[in-house]
Amino acid sequence: MKKIRKSVVAGQFYDSNPTRLKKQINNFLKIAKPKTKYENIFEIISPHAGYIFSGQTAAYGFKCIQKKMYNSVIVIAPSHNPIDCTISVGDYDFYQTPLGDIPIDKNIVQKLLENENIDFSEMAHKREHSLEVQLPFLQTVLADFKLVPILIGHQSLKTSRKLAEILHQILKESNKNFLIVISTDLSHYHDAETAKILDEKVISSVKKMDEVKLDNYIKTQQAEACGFGCIETGILLAKKFGIQNSDILNYSHSGKIFGDYAQVVGYLSAIFY
Repeated sequence: MKKIRKSVVAGQFYDSNPTRLKKQINNFLKIAKPKTKYENIFEIISPHAGYIFSGQTAAYGFKCIQKKMYNSVIVIAPSHNPIDCTISVGDYDFYQTPLGDIPIDKNIVQKLLENENIDFSEMAHKREHSLEVQLPFLQTVLADFKLVPILIGHQSLKTSRKLAEILHQILKESNKNFLIVISTDLSHYHDAETAKILDEKVISSVKKMDEVKLDNYIKTQQAEACGFGCIETGILLAKKFGIQNSDILNYSHSGKIFGDYAQVVGYLSAIFY
């Protein structure tokens, strides 16, 4: 019997009806107009709130990879659940969304599980939205790919360095064309002006591809990002593969949707290429 991780946030974070969902995503993509046509895209950073809040920002990154070819997509997302996991890879056969089943890259997943620092926490994956919300976008812009779903629970620069090194070793030997997707939101529930100050610290660290500076900002509470460890992993991994270019595609916050600027959540779309 196939082991399928079924959607847990369809109907909440995004539409459970496949026709309406596809239409919503395509509308987001139509509006998103990145200033540059990027080639050799290595990684995107994408928000993970409900589509009504962050879908338009997310569309900027996914627009850049539309119709490109990737054998495998490695999604690295934070675990929001109180489950004791550090690095967990989803050992399933498929991840399911209203748009269909995505096959898991079993070869890469098994190699990850051979490392003592990585395990499979089914409870962590079963309940997590931050990874799942990236998937309908990927299904819309890419024709065919396999998924490597990774959650980071206890985020730290030490953990990010471990994961980046492990992934680098596996991916450089895989001979596959792959994409990294980093899932994170930024500051939470500050007024818009404060949020912008906090979020700019994350944005500047991404621009400079400086994981140490980002980690210091987080530790000293000068910045917030629920997936900061995922961003740090992404920066480290990009450097290991010789990637030197980064761009900020879009920044927004939840206040711009409903007009409430008193308590907002920040959203970022960025690219490494």
